[in-house]
Amino acid sequence: MAKSIFKNIKIRGIAAAVPKNKVDCIRDHEFLPEGERRKIVELTGVPEYRKTPPEICSSDLCEVSAKALLKGLDVDPASIDAVIFSTMTPDYKAPSTACILQHKLGAPISSVAFDINMGCSGYVVGLFNACALIQGAGLKRVLLLSGDTQTKLCYEKDKNVVFLLGDGGTATLLEAVESSDDIKIELMTDGSRFQNLYVPAGGCRRPSTASSREIKIENDGGLRSEEHLYMNGMEIFKFSATDVVKSLQGYMESEKISSEGIDYLILHQANKFMNDKIAKKLKFSPEKVLYSINKYGNTAAASIPLTIVHNFGRMDAKKTRCLLSGFGVGLSWGIVDIVLDSIYSLPVIEI
Repeated sequence: MAKSIFKNIKIRGIAAAVPKNKVDCIRDHEFLPEGERRKIVELTGVPEYRKTPPEICSSDLCEVSAKALLKGLDVDPASIDAVIFSTMTPDYKAPSTACILQHKLGAPISSVAFDINMGCSGYVVGLFNACALIQGAGLKRVLLLSGDTQTKLCYEKDKNVVFLLGDGGTATLLEAVESSDDIKIELMTDGSRFQNLYVPAGGCRRPSTASSREIKIENDGGLRSEEHLYMNGMEIFKFSATDVVKSLQGYMESEKISSEGIDYLILHQANKFMNDKIAKKLKFSPEKVLYSINKYGNTAAASIPLTIVHNFGRMDAKKTRCLLSGFGVGLSWGIVDIVLDSIYSLPVIEI
């Protein structure tokens, strides 16, 4: 795996927004017996999550986050050099939603704008791209918007996903700042396993048909169509417990750091049981592992920055070294070793 080291780049601040509408996994998923509902919640660690109404998209959540962040930092949108939107739930098939957000946020016509479709690893891939634009292309200020409305990809009675996946949107402002701590990022991809987490039909490879839209019970017991999100839970668990853990262990060994040298481990909020296993294998004490999944569920590209915002009150005001890891669709995964130095944040916004 290739390690990229970015210098003189700082995260100025992070903001997050979620829908007001809460889904209670015990109360609201009555299509399953209560005993089974309780077992699923105990395993996933997701008693509730947020769900957008039909008229709200992931871009709306990110737009609200970005406007609040820029206002709080007193940053003129006209000074933004690039807008990156990391999502697998864009507004349209074309154009990139980042183009629309550039206009809505008031970023200049001279700014770069593009989407990244990487799901649960979207934030770490987004950070890589943002840092590359600053260090490699000489940009000064990049706005990374990272969010998903996964509930729109799920059939409402598919027991394999509707107890876990929620909606959220975030904004992260990165700037060129001299003498900032290095940001180190490693990214990995294994496309041979893409079918373990994907939407099988409805795209150009398999266009939408009456058959692909038919709701039926699949071999895994889930109720959905081929145009809904499919997740092979066992394979994704194995991937997370092996590939992701090995990559994190390898990184820590190469950098000659132990869990004692990291203030916080912030993992993609896959599920509580899985993340607890990863943290234990890496020998992180529970108080160093940050979570938001118990409030917001698995929010895909939003999960890492949403977790930072949710827990910011617990974090030190200055020089907090964090190890981030996002992993999921692709299959793709990545590691970010970063020092969060006096970052600006505000409470999670509800819309």
